[in-house]
Amino acid sequence: MDSIVIVVPELQPVPPVQGGAVEHWVDEASRRLLTSYQRLAIVSRPANVAGNTHIEYIGIPWTPMELFFHRLKERVTWKNPLRYIAKIQNVYSYGQRVARAVAEFDLVYLHNEPNILLLLNKRVGQKIVLHMHNEHLSMRLFRPFYRRGLAKADQIICVSDYIRQQAIAIFPEYAERFHVVFNATDTDVFKPYHNEALQQLAGLVNFDPNKRYLLYVGRLMPIKGVHVLLDAFREIHRLLPDVRLIITGASFFSASAKTAYEQKLMALADSVSEAIVFTGFLPHEKLKYLYSAVDIIVFPSTCQDACPLVVLEAMSSGTCLIASAVGGVPEILENDKNGLLVEANNPTALTRAICDTLNAPKTLQRMENAARQKIIDGYTWQRLVNELNTLFGSLT
Repeated sequence: MDSIVIVVPELQPVPPVQGGAVEHWVDEASRRLLTSYQRLAIVSRPANVAGNTHIEYIGIPWTPMELFFHRLKERVTWKNPLRYIAKIQNVYSYGQRVARAVAEFDLVYLHNEPNILLLLNKRVGQKIVLHMHNEHLSMRLFRPFYRRGLAKADQIICVSDYIRQQAIAIFPEYAERFHVVFNATDTDVFKPYHNEALQQLAGLVNFDPNKRYLLYVGRLMPIKGVHVLLDAFREIHRLLPDVRLIITGASFFSASAKTAYEQKLMALADSVSEAIVFTGFLPHEKLKYLYSAVDIIVFPSTCQDACPLVVLEAMSSGTCLIASAVGGVPEILENDKNGLLVEANNPTALTRAICDTLNAPKTLQRMENAARQKIIDGYTWQRLVNELNTLFGSLT
């Protein structure tokens, strides 16, 4: 196959100027796949910035109707049916134009939006690979559509075995098409920076050498469990008054306005506000230093996260990670060996794990060293690209 087109979901652009885990993943992987294809393109929303000069960026602009439904979706809760109607409109409108854009490519590599499969007119000889970064295939409402769409996919890649097993249980007729390729990170970017980290973060976060710091990185949404972390932190700060908490992220887009949930977090933090810093969205150029500068990174997710990039980035940075035992996280993080796993949605367990770890510096350092070594040994981008090339090569 001479040409490949990578398609991301309907919300954000590549290059990932507005953030987005999938968009960041595609940006990193595409540059490393270039040598394998004569032509490589990425379909996304327009980024309006220059990307890699050897990659063709195909921007799908927002239409007025799409923007109307997108804004509607952002104003209603996850339980409101209007949210799903708006989602369907956005995917359908975006997917129709995607279908036209990818028609001439040998390999269509679709990320995390299986409904777009229904809109693709697969030509003779063309191959389609779906890459799932979360458990959306298990959504009951869309299963009939997914079942029809998956018939067009030659391979379905999952970022963890947790996701693969869930999908196979629902779609056993496609079991042979499912494969696991774990996520990756750049160990030359996410690494210990020591004093350089503090210098690079000056003015953004003013670190006090007499204080210890916790860090949350991710979207500010209920399923990410930030409220659980804040509940725990009130007790942590009472027990260990020198501990500070940094919360980095926004609800979705890098410039999004504060949501009701973010306002709730602000209220929860009020009693210990002097010990908490909300930085908002930060690009990876700053995050790499923040990961390195803190004492513990906390991943308090209450949903079944598949293989979060934050987990890999934290471990690669050589900073202790304490995470919820959800989804595919235990496939990477080994409890008491290269980090700590705690029960999700349990502030008491999270408090105990953080306080015990801060009070055991030798244990903390042992887990930090083991975590970074595990990422170096098995979670690099070169390993991931090699696995993708092997899978794609089997399609010819």
